[in-house]
Amino acid sequence: MADNSKVKVGILNIWQVNNYGAFLLAFALEKAISRMGYDAKTVAWLPDEIRRPWKLSMIRKIGFKHYILRLGFFMLYYPLRRKAFKNIRRKLNRTEKRYNDRSVCRIANEFDKIVIGGDQLWSTKPTMYNINYFLPWVELREKKVCYAASIAQPDIREEIRDEFINNVREFGYVTSREEWTRELIERYCGVEAPRVCDSIFLLGADEWRLLQSPDLKQRGRPFIFVYQIEITRSMIELAEKLAADTGFDVVYCPFPLKKSIKCRRKPYISPERWLWYVNNAEYVVTDSFHGLAFSICLNTPFFSQIANYNAPTSSRITGILEVFSLQDRFVSDINEYSRGAIDWVRVNEIIENERRESMEHLKRMLEM
Repeated sequence: MADNSKVKVGILNIWQVNNYGAFLLAFALEKAISRMGYDAKTVAWLPDEIRRPWKLSMIRKIGFKHYILRLGFFMLYYPLRRKAFKNIRRKLNRTEKRYNDRSVCRIANEFDKIVIGGDQLWSTKPTMYNINYFLPWVELREKKVCYAASIAQPDIREEIRDEFINNVREFGYVTSREEWTRELIERYCGVEAPRVCDSIFLLGADEWRLLQSPDLKQRGRPFIFVYQIEITRSMIELAEKLAADTGFDVVYCPFPLKKSIKCRRKPYISPERWLWYVNNAEYVVTDSFHGLAFSICLNTPFFSQIANYNAPTSSRITGILEVFSLQDRFVSDINEYSRGAIDWVRVNEIIENERRESMEHLKRMLEM
């Protein structure tokens, strides 16, 4: 049997953005690779658009409106969210060196294998596209692989399509998270990109529960956990109706806007507390892919919507609902939602199959 401990694997994603899904998927992927015996490290790289959001050059890239919104987000959220993520970040095996967009190319000589593995890293939206996600500075194609690519858009943006195609073809092994991403990559690039599960499913529910940090004030009191990433009135109204129908408390992350609602606002909770809320809620209401994914993983009843802002990436939501045959948990009309029970036995069987097949692909790409 090969001694994988001598093989250095670098993992590239955007775990430093203080986003629950982005961090927890990075944590899960590193853990899964380490358990296979590899010397795995998560690269401490922060893209310039996140590291220096105030740069005026960002206006040309993302537009003035999104520039102002991003500045507001970083001023309002970043300091307190960063503090909330401090403890759990220590659980990552991070590189000692820190990298930016100009220096990240130096990792090409520090690892035997480099894995791209993060949510929407291959998105071609102007606000997200970064050439470093394609490792153009790694010459040996067998050295660079991609786990669970997610384009999650109707098409590949025309102005960068040729560049995208050429870069993807330089990878030794590519897998996709959504069926739509697989179809786009195979159609344009002529590269096989089998679908795998998001890396959060590589760990079992009991492992995630070990990370929880309970809210003692809420313990013993039934509640609805609302995790909303886009400000839309319809989701607030869905949470309000569900609370009226059940009599349960509402815990809201980050906080509702555009409508007043009785709830406990939790904009700066740690990932450990966030996991506790998802795991212990009577219901989760979310427009987030990872809010949905963790609800499924932890067997928490949920309802999902698609925010207007995320409409172009709706295949992320619809795709995972189709995998688990849970399309009825998508609510388009708040007056017609159903609180029927979910067959968790069947769901967990699908999770096990998804995990087994995905781990096999991960094993193959690392053994190349």
